[in-house]
Amino acid sequence: MAKAKSTLVEYSGTIGKEIHYTRFGRTYTRQLPVEYNDRQSEAQLRQRALFKTRQRLSALYGTILQRGLTKEAHQEGMTEANYFSRLNNHLFLYEDGEVHVDYAALQVASGLLPVVDITGFHFEGLHVEITFAPHLENYKSRPDDVVHFYAVSPEAEYCDLMASVERPAGQASFDLPDLSDEPDIKQSPTFYLYAIVESALTAYIPTLSADEKRTHKRHRNIDRKVSRSVFVGVVKR
Repeated sequence: MAKAKSTLVEYSGTIGKEIHYTRFGRTYTRQLPVEYNDRQSEAQLRQRALFKTRQRLSALYGTILQRGLTKEAHQEGMTEANYFSRLNNHLFLYEDGEVHVDYAALQVASGLLPVVDITGFHFEGLHVEITFAPHLENYKSRPDDVVHFYAVSPEAEYCDLMASVERPAGQASFDLPDLSDEPDIKQSPTFYLYAIVESALTAYIPTLSADEKRTHKRHRNIDRKVSRSVFVGVVKR
C-alpha cells in the first residue's frame, strides 16, 4: 500500500488494478486482490439471498415507504429502506435455498394515528370492495383523516396507490390493473393490499422520491402524520 504525502486533487475509486481512497485527509493506493475467498458456504448463500430480497422489496415498496416510514426513519437517522429492513427483518425466512416473505405481516408504515379495522373484504376478478370501521370516537381521530389503500405485486414488480377515502366513508372500491399481458409475467400475479391512515393536512400532497428529497432538506415527507399499516388481504385470480 502506498501513501501520498500531498496532492492537489483528492481522488478515489478504482483505476486499472489499483484502488485509491482518502481517509482522514490522506490519500492511499493499494492493489486489487488477485483472488477472492468466496467459499459459497450455506451461511454466505443465506445472507446474500436475504439481503438481495430485502433490498428488492424495499425498492418495490418505496412508494409506500416514502409516505409511511419517512418520519420515523428520519428520527432514527436512517433511510426508509434501511428502516423497513430493520422493522421486518424477522419476516424474511431462508429455507431450502429460497427466501420466504410473510407479506401479511410486513410493516410498511408506522405512526401514532389510530388505524381502521377492516370489517369486509371482497373481490371479483380485479374489482375490489373494502369496508372498514372508522373509529371516530377515538379522541385522536378526525373526520377528515384519509385512508390510503395500496396494492403490491412482487411477481409483477408493481406497487401503486389504489384509492384514498375519508375515514367516515367506511368503504372503498377500486379496480386492480390487468397485468396478464405483460411479457415477463407467466401467470396472473398476486396482489397484497395495505391500508394507511394519514392526517388530512398532508394526505393529498404528493410524496417526494429519494432523488427529489436530496434537493429539498425540508422535504414534506417528514411532516406526514400516519398510522401503522394494516394488511387488508390478498387478491389472486
